[in-house]
Amino acid sequence: MGTPTQIDLILARDGGRPARTRPEAPMFPGGMEVDEQELDALGRVIHSKNLFRYYGVGDGPDEVAAFEREFAEQMGSKHALLVNAGSSALICGLIGAGVGEGDEVIVPAYTWNATPNAILAARAVPVLAEIDDSLTLDPADVERRLTPRTRAILPVHMRGAPAAMDALMQIAETRGLAVIEDVCQAAGATFRGRRLGTFGAAGAFSLQFNKIITTGEGGVMITDRDDLYDLALDVHDCASSVRRGVGLPKFPGWNFRASELTGAMARVQLSRLDGLLERMRANHARLAERVGELPGLTLRRPNDDGGDAGIALVAFAASAERAADAVDALNAEGVLAMRIYDPQTPDLHVFPYWAPVLAALGTQPDCPRTLELLERSIHVDVSPLCDEHDIDEIAFAFEKVAKQVLA
Repeated sequence: MGTPTQIDLILARDGGRPARTRPEAPMFPGGMEVDEQELDALGRVIHSKNLFRYYGVGDGPDEVAAFEREFAEQMGSKHALLVNAGSSALICGLIGAGVGEGDEVIVPAYTWNATPNAILAARAVPVLAEIDDSLTLDPADVERRLTPRTRAILPVHMRGAPAAMDALMQIAETRGLAVIEDVCQAAGATFRGRRLGTFGAAGAFSLQFNKIITTGEGGVMITDRDDLYDLALDVHDCASSVRRGVGLPKFPGWNFRASELTGAMARVQLSRLDGLLERMRANHARLAERVGELPGLTLRRPNDDGGDAGIALVAFAASAERAADAVDALNAEGVLAMRIYDPQTPDLHVFPYWAPVLAALGTQPDCPRTLELLERSIHVDVSPLCDEHDIDEIAFAFEKVAKQVLA
């Protein structure tokens, strides 16, 4: 037997019993809600035999169009376009806003790699900027990255937390830049009472299985601009202009269309959104109140106290080493925790692993603050399936770790 670790000794003090006595609740909010309502909606489409949104057998149920109306109304936008992925929604928003070859788009160095990839797909150049301790785009660093070629800013509301949209919109308006919001991880969240995705020229959402609401795969783009929406229609469907009777295509579009099956399931999931947010926010607030008082931990700074979707609690330790120890100890206590950036574990959310982007740029981006913050992070999911007992156990695990590992 090897030498006992610090974690072994901590558990031994409690007779080897971890703080968490229940299995970890799955963190697929909308996915875990799927039931007979989704099955009935899919059955409605299957019985109609109208799987394609634009034509079929007789009169179809028009599920995609109905979802687009309902989503636009719930988010507070004029238009919504259902597509096959969040990546496609980003591409539609970027190109629809006029971003093209050689344009620079400022994007945070912490986001899923699909975000900078979408900029490359629009033939533009991603310019990586630092995040701050909210884990979203740092407005001060955005200012430093501006050049005459900057065409747009692409804030990402990471892990359900709103970016500093007031400061970012002020920069954009002063410089005449477009703003395209990546809301893929924050559907329904708000900034100062206004739904995310409605501040800029366009907002992009994901319905992939890991997101707040889901159709397995899917995405939505929203906008208030008629011209952006019209071009996005052509981007998402290479035959859209002909279908609409407005002439031949003027843009070499793709096939990003969503099926009627996706639309039907999306409508049911949308009806669950506000309830999921209410439960996650309540759990997050309860956990944050306990963890925020502990020594050696600093909670992620909110840009809006009430706007966060509540899907994850993130705290920072004083050093990367302390964070690694805390993560190991939390996992030993039965709480699934991680550091957002661990140099030993490739993660496509962090820029050193964006191989196609780095190859296109031909240089290593200079974002040390982002890596320093993410290395010190301690991240746990906050599932809507958790009850008060679950949250108390997670908080107790944090309390043990703070006092016995971080103190």
